[in-house]
Amino acid sequence: MPDYSIGKVPTVFTRVSILIVALSILCGTLLTFLLAPDEAQAIPAFARKYNTNCMDCHTAPPMLNAFGQRFLENGYQLPGTEDGGSTGKKKLGDLNLDDVNQYVGFRLVGNAVSSWGFKKQNPASSGIVENKTEFTFPENFVLFAGGTVAKNVGFMVELGHDVQAGGAEVERGFVTFNNLGSHNLAHLRVGKFDPNTFSSYATVRQQLGDVEESQKGGCAAPAPCGFNRVGLSPSAFATKFYGLYDRSGNGLSPFASSLYNSGHETGVDVHGRPFGDWFLYQVGVLNGANESLGDSNKGKDVYGMVRFDYAQSNFFSASMSGFVYQGNSNAKVQTREDVNWNRYGLSARATYMMVDVYAAYSVDKINKTPTGVAGLFDSTATGLTVGADAYVTSQTLVSLRYDNLDAGGMLAQRTSASFVGVQAKHFLRANVAIFARSDFNLRQSEGGDIAARNLRNAFFSGIDVIF
Repeated sequence: MPDYSIGKVPTVFTRVSILIVALSILCGTLLTFLLAPDEAQAIPAFARKYNTNCMDCHTAPPMLNAFGQRFLENGYQLPGTEDGGSTGKKKLGDLNLDDVNQYVGFRLVGNAVSSWGFKKQNPASSGIVENKTEFTFPENFVLFAGGTVAKNVGFMVELGHDVQAGGAEVERGFVTFNNLGSHNLAHLRVGKFDPNTFSSYATVRQQLGDVEESQKGGCAAPAPCGFNRVGLSPSAFATKFYGLYDRSGNGLSPFASSLYNSGHETGVDVHGRPFGDWFLYQVGVLNGANESLGDSNKGKDVYGMVRFDYAQSNFFSASMSGFVYQGNSNAKVQTREDVNWNRYGLSARATYMMVDVYAAYSVDKINKTPTGVAGLFDSTATGLTVGADAYVTSQTLVSLRYDNLDAGGMLAQRTSASFVGVQAKHFLRANVAIFARSDFNLRQSEGGDIAARNLRNAFFSGIDVIF
């Protein structure tokens, strides 16, 4: 981490001036999108294939509406159909092939301006407020390909690149075999995927996306991990424990998504609606150990989820889901002893016209706390996330999210956290949006010694483009 200089706290006028300049620069960089000719307007691959609009599947990208959820469940085939082998494709011998633009797309999303206000952790200046504003390039670039290769056989591959961290990796990559036995009875998915895809509040489809923490020091056991700033991600999805490590001895951030909400586990699962549109089931097996590839724990994690859909009209829909995730030697504590790390959770969502409300609550549990940390380790932690999105105009979306993390783990390290985030997102087109976001810590700073408390506020503005 850079060595931040110590200075006077900028006045409110100075900080506002900085943000105004930042937004002006951001708007300037977007001018080319606004002046682009109509022929350049692009929509994501699935919409191109079926000659439809993004909003037929999304309330506001990336959130899916009821139709979009059914499209996803059916392996990227229109709900109620099994047309993957022919729709939108061209015949080439024995093969039916899509045009490239019907299954390939990309997304560029991230912050062009970041402004942090937090208490310094340097022992010589602990408790001094630090304000820092940075201009950056949107940090996440994702190239994806998805669609169908034959009737009832679909696929999705996402190759992600993080500008700040460097390098690229396959974030998700799987194949689906759909409508096994009879229509909607069972859909099989194999590969690297988000286990939480089909719940009422999906990990990868949130409007206020994750903002990673900044790290200081090492994270190898048994030394504790250190962070300058806490990560801003849904508390219900977070690891929640201090002093927890993966199978390789690397420290797990208490704020990073994990287990059923990891977004990048490797395994196999089955989902379906055998009784009709009102009920969805899901069962799966993963390598576990918080690993996207490999099987270092030589066991498997298993999970199950059920979802109840209460309404499916054009103006109103609602659902509730619950899951159980059972880990098998999928983590270690500071004494390097294996533990079984489990999670149980509920989520709900209701959409009425232009308003979307959702919530998730989860309980994490370490079974049979090892004797080496007995009396020093809290084996239970909880996370709550409540959010809402609402269109205030036909093109402007306002989002609000509350997060509360009741942390567990090593008693000497654990610190609970509560945050409120608010965001305004303006869609220049269905697939091009600019946003401004601000997050606030609701708890006292405690001198700035702990990352979960030292962050006072954070402001971000950026762009979200998908083609």
